[in-house]
Amino acid sequence: MSDPTSEVQSESPGSRSGFLSWLIIGLILMTALSLLAVHLPERLKLILVYAVVYGLVAGAMLSTLAVKTGLTVTRGILLTIVILTIAGQGLVLYLSHQRYQAATLRQFKLDQTTLVIDRMFATGEPPEDPQARKEYDQVLEQFQAAKKERQEKKEHLLKISSYLEHRISPVARLNAPWPLLFWLVELTLCCVAAVWASRQVTQPATPDSEPIETAQTDQESTES
Repeated sequence: MSDPTSEVQSESPGSRSGFLSWLIIGLILMTALSLLAVHLPERLKLILVYAVVYGLVAGAMLSTLAVKTGLTVTRGILLTIVILTIAGQGLVLYLSHQRYQAATLRQFKLDQTTLVIDRMFATGEPPEDPQARKEYDQVLEQFQAAKKERQEKKEHLLKISSYLEHRISPVARLNAPWPLLFWLVELTLCCVAAVWASRQVTQPATPDSEPIETAQTDQESTES
C-alpha cells in the first residue's frame, strides 16, 4: 500500500511547477491583453463597460488556462487572478497616459507662437524713447507671464491626473480627486467581473441528462 504522505510530497513539486508555468503564461497573456486594450479605438473604450469587459476576458482567460494546466481554481488562484487583473489595469493606465503625454507634447510643439515672439524679443532692441520703452517693458512682462502660464499648463497636462480628467471628460467635467476615485471604482468592478468569470468557467456543469438516464436504467431492470 502506498504512503499518502509520499504521494503528497511527490505531487507538491509538480503542482508548484504547474503554478509557476500558469503564472508566467498568465503574465504574458495579460500583457498582450493590456496592449490590445490600449490600442483599441476610442469609441470602444466606453466608461465602466470597458473595464468590466476587460475583467470578464481576463478572468475567463486565466481560469481556463489554470484548468488546462491541471490546477484547481482555489481561493489562492482567484487571488492571483485579481492581482494580475489589477496589474493589467495598471499597465493599461500607464500606457494610455504615455500616449496622452505624447499627443499633448505634439500639440505644444505645433504651436510656434511663443517661440517666434521669444525670438523677436531676444533679437530686437528696446526703444530709446521713455514712453515707448515703458510700453515695451509692459508687453515683455505680459509675454513672460503668458509664457510662464503656458509652461504651467503644459506641466499640468502631462500629469496622470490630467489624463484621468481627460478620460472621463465625455461624461462629466470633474476635478481631482474625483477622476481617480472613478478609476478606482472601475478597477473594483473589473476585479469583480474577473472573479465572476473565473467562477463561471470552473463551475461544474449540472448533468441535466442524469435523471433521464437513471429512469431508463430503472425501467430496463424492471422489464428484465
